[in-house]
Amino acid sequence: MLVFVSEVEIQCEFALRAMNQLRRALAAQDRRGVFFSAQAFLGAAGNVSKLLWPPSPGIPKRGEEIRQCLGVLDSSPVAPRTFRNHFEHFDERLEQWAVTSKRRNLVDSSILPPGAIVGIEPEDFMRNLDPTTLSLTFRGDKYELTLVEAALTQIHQTAQAKRYELLVQGGLPKPRS
Repeated sequence: MLVFVSEVEIQCEFALRAMNQLRRALAAQDRRGVFFSAQAFLGAAGNVSKLLWPPSPGIPKRGEEIRQCLGVLDSSPVAPRTFRNHFEHFDERLEQWAVTSKRRNLVDSSILPPGAIVGIEPEDFMRNLDPTTLSLTFRGDKYELTLVEAALTQIHQTAQAKRYELLVQGGLPKPRS
């Protein structure tokens, strides 16, 4: 359990660092930096999700035990991996867009609030960040980064405390932070 809790803690930290980088890149009007950070956030959040809700059908009990240990509910906004998949499997999404787009208008890696561009179908927006809410949209799907960030912050704090507790229970000295 100690190893899994430690990995959850590390992946949460990576995701939270990525959100801090995203905010700095947004303030600097660094579009590529924003989407680099968004992709890093989604990857780390996806790793936390896979630890807590394993994709392999043979090991669901492990995820349940870790969630119970950390007090994470099944309704957590960290559970879905849809947006991580959108970014990780972008080639497939782009192929699907090429086959299904009616007008073949593509807006990608944009930083715009909703309605900033008119006449474009929601399905023609890929990787859009609303700078006012820090929400990502992808072909009509929406992902609230700050909602996931808040959940990851809580999980990180709990994992950190639980890791120390498990270390002490195992007879190992508590590490200095």
